[in-house]
Amino acid sequence: MFVYIIRTLIFCHLQTSFLFQACTSINYITLNNEMNRKSQNESIILTLEPAVTIIVDDKVAKLFDGLFNLSYPLRSLQFINTYTVEIEPDFLNGQEVDSIIIQENNIKVIQTYTFRNHKLTFIDLSRNGIQVVENLAFANLSNLEVIYLAENELTTLNSKAYENLPRFEELVLVKNCITQLGPSSLDFSQTRDFMLSLSHNRITNIAEDAFKGSNATDIHLFLENNLLQQISVNIFHNHSFLEVRLKGNKIRKLTGNLEVQNFKILILRIDNNFDKQNLRSLLNWTFRNNITLLDCETSVGTNINNLAQPVQLQKGFSINFEIFFVICFGWIVVT
Repeated sequence: MFVYIIRTLIFCHLQTSFLFQACTSINYITLNNEMNRKSQNESIILTLEPAVTIIVDDKVAKLFDGLFNLSYPLRSLQFINTYTVEIEPDFLNGQEVDSIIIQENNIKVIQTYTFRNHKLTFIDLSRNGIQVVENLAFANLSNLEVIYLAENELTTLNSKAYENLPRFEELVLVKNCITQLGPSSLDFSQTRDFMLSLSHNRITNIAEDAFKGSNATDIHLFLENNLLQQISVNIFHNHSFLEVRLKGNKIRKLTGNLEVQNFKILILRIDNNFDKQNLRSLLNWTFRNNITLLDCETSVGTNINNLAQPVQLQKGFSINFEIFFVICFGWIVVT
């Protein structure tokens, strides 16, 4: 008996920093269907009665298999500002959770198989200082629809991190440090409708085959406030985009094959940083391909979409001879 007590004390001492098992207790709140709050303090996170949400409001440095004993399916599990530094692979092993929110911690790496074989539909890992998402970090999640990795420190989009996610339709990577989109960056997408949000990064280049291998037929691509100065229209070839947002960049030129028409873009949002020649190329390209231009205004405040069609100026605006020449020239080239 004495040996058992000594061994237990030594184990607890070694593991205290990670709040393991029965050595410490964790404060958390459970909410039921009526949103009644119940504070609990246990050595592991458990549900003694039906609950829809668990909010952990204590320090939990490490999320590991064995930390949870959920007797009932849970709608939401939240770890916000819990001083978490590591998430072990398969930490939710055997637990039924619909969504998990882990925010405002100091987790540098999302390891292989961190999220695997669960019924999760929503994962939010925003504001954790994440620098690396390893291959197969999100794997075999048959119900997963949304992943938020916003406001972290990622420098690349690792397409191999996402494997066998048949319902995955939204990846949010805003406010990271991503510098480019390489080949086949979206080859993991299997749904028809997919949204990729990369606004407020440091992207300077997009590979012409960035969307090669994607099964998505209706892509929402958000690239506002990056560092793009030119963009190749070849990246759109053989793909269909419901909306492409490029505002907040300094794009002055379209490159690539402007004559190819094997793609679709319904809406394009872009600032007008173009000189006369490149503006004319933009107008002709969008008009030929039935692309609706929004938010792109001339110096007189005219929506540039109207310049590639019969002029319909907004009330109170006038058009100068220079823009009139662009309109006429555009019509001549198109017709």
